[in-house]
Amino acid sequence: MQLVARELNHSETVFVRRRPSSTPNIYDIRFFTPYAEEPFCGHGMLGAAHALHLSTGLTTFEFVTITGIETGASVSTTSQTWANDEDTVSVSMQFPASPVVDRLQPPLHVKERFATALGIDETDIWYIGMNDLMDVVLELNPEIDFSAEAMAIDAVALLRASPPGTRSQVITSSWAFDEDVDFAKRVFAYGSEDQATGSTYCALVPYWGEKLLKTELKALQPSWRGGSSKVKWDQADSRVHSMSESVKTIDGSIKISREQMRADGPRL
Repeated sequence: MQLVARELNHSETVFVRRRPSSTPNIYDIRFFTPYAEEPFCGHGMLGAAHALHLSTGLTTFEFVTITGIETGASVSTTSQTWANDEDTVSVSMQFPASPVVDRLQPPLHVKERFATALGIDETDIWYIGMNDLMDVVLELNPEIDFSAEAMAIDAVALLRASPPGTRSQVITSSWAFDEDVDFAKRVFAYGSEDQATGSTYCALVPYWGEKLLKTELKALQPSWRGGSSKVKWDQADSRVHSMSESVKTIDGSIKISREQMRADGPRL
């Protein structure tokens, strides 16, 4: 699986396998970057739900990650943006929250390194925290435009400023540049930018839901590719719900030799 992900060279390559049970819509799911396996990827799950809908005709799916995270997805063929057909669908996903629980109190020079990587003053970093998924969350002054068009961020410097074991660096604010947006984010991992990220909603939806006293929010990811989502915070069940759209752009098959399969290690 790792070799396939390396060859495809996308930010995430997703593998699914139906679990041997009486229920046909429960799947094991695994996520790989070109370099390593990831425990969870929201947009990978979005694509997996769409692909499985196309191949099985089912509309609801349950996924279990390699670390035991249980998630779900529902597919609707009604799209608000694209022509309504099977290749353009809306997907509602739900996954467990991973709130920001630790407020990092780094030495001053570490906060300075974060500010240098972002090209801003230290006083414009209002909060630094971390969640159980090892995401560093940096809340910025909402008057700072950190969109890709406005700010060039040194992703490698962000990585070097982060604690050991960090999964990603999440830049966020309540975003003063669009009154229809509740919060914005850009996400960086392993020294590069993740253009559209679902898993960080596990941290950001509880975070902004509590700060803004809202359960339903509109999120923007102003990367070069861009992304947006309607999200919901179910505090009673500690679950995060996200509604996004998926468009099939290509399909095909991959042929793998037995030698490659043996070299790639354990199967799904």
